[in-house]
Formats: sequence, structure tokens, C-alpha cells
Amino acid sequence: MLWGAELKVAVVDCLAFGSLGRRVSSVDVVGTGPRLVIGMLKRLGLEAKLFECDAALSASPKDFDVLMVSGMSSDLESMGAVLKRFGGGMPSFAGGPACVDYEELLERGFTAVVWGEAEISLPKLVEALSRGDFRGVPNLVFKEEDRIVSNVVSGYAREPVLWSFEPDVESVKSYKYYWARRVYVEVVRGCSNFYRTTLPVLLPKSVECSRCGICRHGELESRLACPLGIPPGCGYCLVPRLYGPARSRPVDQIVREIEGLVELGVVRVVLSAPDILDYGRDWLVKPRPLTDPRSPPANIDALEDILSSIFSIPEVERGRVHVMVENVKPCLVTEEVARLLGRYLRGTTVNVGLETGDEEHHASLGRPSTVEEVVRAVKLLRESGLRPYVYAIYGLPGESWRTVRRTIKVLRRVFKLGAERVILYKFKPLRGSAFEGYPSPSGRDPRARALKNFANSLEVSSKRKLLGKTIRVAVVDLYRENAYIGYTLPHGPVAIIVSNDDIRGRVVDAVVREVRRREVICSYMRSGA
Repeated sequence: MLWGAELKVAVVDCLAFGSLGRRVSSVDVVGTGPRLVIGMLKRLGLEAKLFECDAALSASPKDFDVLMVSGMSSDLESMGAVLKRFGGGMPSFAGGPACVDYEELLERGFTAVVWGEAEISLPKLVEALSRGDFRGVPNLVFKEEDRIVSNVVSGYAREPVLWSFEPDVESVKSYKYYWARRVYVEVVRGCSNFYRTTLPVLLPKSVECSRCGICRHGELESRLACPLGIPPGCGYCLVPRLYGPARSRPVDQIVREIEGLVELGVVRVVLSAPDILDYGRDWLVKPRPLTDPRSPPANIDALEDILSSIFSIPEVERGRVHVMVENVKPCLVTEEVARLLGRYLRGTTVNVGLETGDEEHHASLGRPSTVEEVVRAVKLLRESGLRPYVYAIYGLPGESWRTVRRTIKVLRRVFKLGAERVILYKFKPLRGSAFEGYPSPSGRDPRARALKNFANSLEVSSKRKLLGKTIRVAVVDLYRENAYIGYTLPHGPVAIIVSNDDIRGRVVDAVVREVRRREVICSYMRSGA
């Protein structure tokens, strides 16, 4: 086979496709990872095409020489289905957060698994394809005869390698309804929270925090590694381990990518970061790594620079393109920070993690904030015109009836303070995280039922507030006869719009007539744009 410029690579996005081969959550999201891989491959001189998982399952494998598939641990079935579709006759590589499940991915037949950041592995991997010998490729895991070879290296991508490649903008058109979906643009890689859980960690042998204090009070460099091997960050999370400490992307790259997406008709952009308030904080401690989630405080100048630059794009400035953020650490939310976010992002959603309302339990998970800081952040963000969403998790290690009762009490407080939604997740023990060895909770557990019932009641109350209100909707397709489906702008529930007119491909105004668990039913207002 001839390698180099003639090599054709199929890159498949299986993120959030679960086991069904179709999106089961975050249906309107376009992530940044697969587009970055496309951009890297093209920069390295290869021909590459991006597919969503469901499209890949009907694609022609004979048109490609190499398969690369991205997914999460929950997407292993879909990733395997794509591999089966393309067959085992070509080199095949799995990546994304699912890389921690390398044993199962190799067992399913993937040639190798790329661990962590693509910038470290992909250039060397492209070179190795011509030899068929992967032993020198960093962060690659593969089988050699009957044993697994792991080339995972310590550390993370640094400049000049970091940010030396840019996501491919044109490939966003590979996503169905791309113009109306939430397209993520990376602004921060990694997370500054290098605290560790103080709950027992069920590694090959049980380990319990010695309370040495290094991860909370030590020098920034020393926080990277735990003497006992406990993974960094919140016990249920993988981000710091896989992607390292927070590192901020240059403003000019971010603006250039958004401008390109806007030219293609994208109307919703999410500034992707484990915490947008980490942006520019790493520059304040450089060359040391940003491994402290609380100090220094948010870099107001850097945040002002990035937001003002983005909002100088004409379509964004005029409100034709909606820019949103995702997560914030409550401990970094001050009155000044909230006012700054409100000045640019008024009317948009922002996620605040509570996870548990019990202060002791909260700290033991490795959370960087206190419960009262969560409550204060919701209040400040709401007063500045943002729409806070508060997240909680049921079934966490250390959960008890006491923690559940206190979580319900705090959720009630933040809802009264203006949290627009309370979103409850089920704890999932991710491989490679500190809580890997803990069991997944049963839905029949009475504590789980109590939290779910309460969260559902708040969700219904939240949606009922929309009744009779006019919302803006990007209409993407026919739902049934005389009814169309679309996404609320800038973000909100999926909308079903009853209309005798064909409104596909338009942004329209609609009045909410009925609320359901997963969507709202609306009537079309002909005055919409």
C-alpha cells in the first residue's frame, strides 16, 4: 500500500451514541475532538473525512485505508459496531475518553488505542503507519502477540506542540443540522483541580488518603503526582488525568475558528472548557502548571480579552450568532466575574456543579468549592442576567440519607435563588478515575428514588414557567405532519412546533403551549425571522 498523501482516513464521531448507534444524549452537540483530528490529519498531508456514528454505519468502507473512532466509555458498543462495519482489514484506532477502556477496545479488534491528547501521538502515528510498527509511538496502547504494550508517557502537551494544530472548520458540515447545533470551540484544555478525594480508592489494593496536604497546599509542580497514586481531580472525573492541568488557547485561534463557523452558517457556539474561568489563569503562574483550582483568582483581563474579541465578530455582536459557555467553578465566581460574564453572555445558560449538598461529603469527593460557594455563585450569576443550571449526582461513594437530605435542601435553595434547572446524573464509575472500583447505583435504591423524584419535580416546575412564553427556535426537520422539530436559542428544551407552513431551515418565534419531560410543544408565530 502507498502511504502519505494518498492515504484516506475515516474519522468517526461516536461521542454520546451509547450502544444504539444513534445519539441518546446531547443530541444537538458537535464536539471539538473529532474536528481537531481531521485538522491534524490534513495538516500532516493526509486525506480525511468526518462521519457521525450513524452515518458511518452506512458508509462505504472500501473508500478508506484507515479508521479512527472517537467515543466515551458509554459508547463502546457503537464504536465496536463501526469497526465491524469497516472490517478488520485496515488499521483501526480508537481514541477520546474511551481510551481508558483500552483492553476492551483491543479485544473488539481495534489495532491500537490513542491515550489522551492527540497532539502527542498523531504525528508519530502517521509516520508509523507506513512501517506497521507502533512501538515508538508515544501514548499508544496496542497488542503484540498475546500481551498489551502501553507506550503511555507521563506529562501532557506543552507549547510549541500544544495549539500547533487547529480543528478543521469545514468538516462541521458533516454533522446533520450542523448550522443549528451547539458547536463546541475549545478555549481551555485540562482542569486546574488537582485536589484528590479523601474517600477510600479501590485501586488494585485499597488506598486511603494520608492527608499529607500536598494536592491542596503544596507547590504547583508537586500537585501533579500523589505519593499514593490517587488520580487527580474529583473522584468521579477523568479530565485532569487524561488532559492535564488547565492550559489556555490563544485568542486569535479561537476567533479565527468561530469566524469560520459563522461563515458556514453556524448560529450557536459554545466556548468549550472544563471551566471557562480557568481561561488565562495558567498565564499568571507560567511556567509552573496550573494545578490550584482556587488561586490565583479568575484572570479578569484575559476573560475580557477573549469575550470582547469574540463579540467583535459582526454576527455575534448583532445577536445572530449565540455564544455560550458551559462550566464554572463556584469558588472563582465573584461579583466582578459575574458582572463580566453578564455583560457579554446575558440570557445564556451556565453550569454550576454541586454534586452533593453535604459539606463534608462535598469536600471528600475532591470538589474545589464549598457548598455555600455554589449557592453564592448561583445568586451572583442570576443577578447578572445568566441562567444557571445546577448539577447533582446520585449514587456517589459516601452517599447516605444525611447527604441526600442535605442535597435536597440545597437544591431547593438554589432553585429559589433562580437556578433555571436542576439536573441529576447517575454516578458512573469511570475506569481510570479514583472511584473506578465502586459499584454503579441501583435505580431501585430508595435514596436514588428520593433524589430523582425531587429533581423531576423541579424540572417540571422549571418547564411550566415557559407556558405562554415566546421562544426563538432553529427549526431543523419535519417531526410529523404539520409539526416541526427544532432547538431553542440560545439553549433550552427541544421544541416541537405546530405549523401549516414549511419552516425547516429557519429561525422562528414560537409560543409554548404544552410542556413535556423531554420537549415543549409550541405554535408558530408568522412574525418570526
